Amino acid sequence: MLTCLLLLLAGPQNKDDGMLLAMEVMRGVQAQIAALRQEIQQRHDAIETMKGDLAALREDTRRDRAVAPPAAAFLASPPTGSDTLGVAKSAVFAPRIEAESPRRRDTVQLKVRRIEPGAVRTLGEVELVPEATSADLPLDQNGALYLVEWSTSDGHAYNLVLRDGASGQPAATVPVKPLQSQGRFVFVGYRVE
Repeated sequence: MLTCLLLLLAGPQNKDDGMLLAMEVMRGVQAQIAALRQEIQQRHDAIETMKGDLAALREDTRRDRAVAPPAAAFLASPPTGSDTLGVAKSAVFAPRIEAESPRRRDTVQLKVRRIEPGAVRTLGEVELVPEATSADLPLDQNGALYLVEWSTSDGHAYNLVLRDGASGQPAATVPVKPLQSQGRFVFVGYRVE
């Protein structure tokens, strides 16, 4: 470009030489503009490709979160249950909590939480009222690890059962006793729609 300007400044001897020189300079400038446009288009295409790759990676990451790693580890080796912790050894479909006593007179408070890597999120609270024998648990994600904390006032001794709503089979049981009025259930849950 500098060379072209120097040639123009040097100036031609006659008018025809000047026209030829000006046309030569214009062709050079046009070639440089075309090369720059091509380079800009290549960079634009590379950026668009990178945007697509990032969107695909973001989608893969979101799907990987949906298959909660704590749930897989839990199902591979569930902990042992206790008098205050009911552990479901397999996945529970359409989970519900059921009281195994027709004489129960107290209300059981249930707080449902989802366990994620680095966080425990509260999903909702449900009451198992004296008139009802069971309460469905709200789930927001299939295949996630869930924790249900229950509490009640002192009352009759009975069992609380985490039941698989799809099969009707018990998944875990925890006793309610006069001096034991709170506990937990842990399970991997799936919604049935």
